[in-house]
Amino acid sequence: MSIRTLKTFLAVAKHGTFAAAAKEIGLTQAAVSMQMKALESELETLLFDRVGRAVVLNTSGRNLIPAATQIVGLYQDMSLSVNSNELGGSLHIGAVPPTFARLLPEALLQLKRDYPRLNVHVVSGVSDDLAAKVERGELDAALVADPPEPLAKNLIMRAIVREPLVFIVPKSVRMKHARDTLVEQPFIRLARQSWTGRFIDQALRQRGIDVQTVMELDTPDGIAEMVARGFGVSIIPMYDGRWLDDSRLNVWRFSQPTLERGVSVLERQAHTRTALTGALVQRLLDTQKNNRRSVRLKTTSLD
Repeated sequence: MSIRTLKTFLAVAKHGTFAAAAKEIGLTQAAVSMQMKALESELETLLFDRVGRAVVLNTSGRNLIPAATQIVGLYQDMSLSVNSNELGGSLHIGAVPPTFARLLPEALLQLKRDYPRLNVHVVSGVSDDLAAKVERGELDAALVADPPEPLAKNLIMRAIVREPLVFIVPKSVRMKHARDTLVEQPFIRLARQSWTGRFIDQALRQRGIDVQTVMELDTPDGIAEMVARGFGVSIIPMYDGRWLDDSRLNVWRFSQPTLERGVSVLERQAHTRTALTGALVQRLLDTQKNNRRSVRLKTTSLD
């Protein structure tokens, strides 16, 4: 049994057909079929139920996935430890738009500089969709905000940074207690389809704060511009402090308790790209450390 055969098996398990697996790993369909027959012969058990051109994992095949994934991952980690400059292959990652713009570009530049043989494929999306793609194996990892609800047991989060949630108010609005201002002023909401949007929604509901939602937008940048133009107030993550320089805004940080969101790399507990995702995590941590901006904000409270 070879590492190549196990990689082929995992590709078939992922795609459900020999043809799609062959395309991913650069073999002919006949070669994939022969490898799988040889694997079944070596293990002395059938791994697939064959229905026309499709193949469906049976119980034995499903039981093999965790061990095959671990073995392939350990092999890649061993190769990396022996010669880290030889790290290559493909890495498929996703990111939500704010983190996509801030952390990912510099981290990817570092990664490509250190490992020129590595091919990186990036998609953007909302956290729920990206998490589902990671769980299905369509993505190796995703850079997302920490979830407001527990994740599937086969997913793990690798922390990158914690960011304060801030209360932004137009300069034209006289700031009272945050609770009163939130109730009295129109509220521009971060979309509830995002994990951070749902976290903010939970924080407001837990404190019995009933806001008057007039807009629901996808990005903190768009919300900040609407607040600056006087359309309402909002709570958003302060991921780079850029709004502190906007003379049209007052920005307040929450204290007692603080409100923060985490940004992490989401991946499966066991997969064949652990060496690659580990390298990505390290570059993201380096990027965050180098770009950290220390700011002092006025404080307020939701309680």
